[in-house]
Amino acid sequence: MNQKSRTEQGFSLLESLIVIGIILVLSSITIFKSFGTMENYRANAGMDIVRSQLRVARGVAISQRRNVQITFNLAANPQSITYTVQAGSYAGSKEKNGTPVTMPLPNQVQFTTEAGEADTPMGFGVCGGKSGAICVGPPNNPVGGGPAIMGFNTMGQFTDSTYVNVLNGTVLLGIPNQPATARAVTIMGGTGRIRSYSFVGGTGSSQWTE
Repeated sequence: MNQKSRTEQGFSLLESLIVIGIILVLSSITIFKSFGTMENYRANAGMDIVRSQLRVARGVAISQRRNVQITFNLAANPQSITYTVQAGSYAGSKEKNGTPVTMPLPNQVQFTTEAGEADTPMGFGVCGGKSGAICVGPPNNPVGGGPAIMGFNTMGQFTDSTYVNVLNGTVLLGIPNQPATARAVTIMGGTGRIRSYSFVGGTGSSQWTE
């Protein structure tokens, strides 16, 4: 009799369908995770851009002995952060403001807040609302959107338009309506120290980790 051995029979239809099903499930999980990873990658990239731009602006202010204005461009598309070296303020100065240096945020990332977002460990306060993404003001008195003009003075302090009055600030960003992508960058006015934080937890019980 010409009967094939068990090893020559191959897989049954049921076995093949089970294997295909497992492959599809694993592929779906991988794709889902990759989307989350990409969103977090973009949020981290946005945080790095804001932090780096602030640090560069502070360094320029100190090294060039010039005040440097910071602008958060919430109305732009994409949103961005700009620093501009200011002209000398002494009598008879013929200097002009430097060319603005602008860095856009990555695709989908915006200056934004999430419902229930708590204050960062720096404790500079929470402003809330759309303008609260830029929460800047005198110590213990933050203002949503911050003052019209703010920046670093020649000593590296973060101040208002006088370049004397010190401000503390928190910049919140991420992908809107995706709390897991929430990021924060804080500025301690007196020292100009800049720190960054990532969101951990759920809405209403948010925590920040450096």
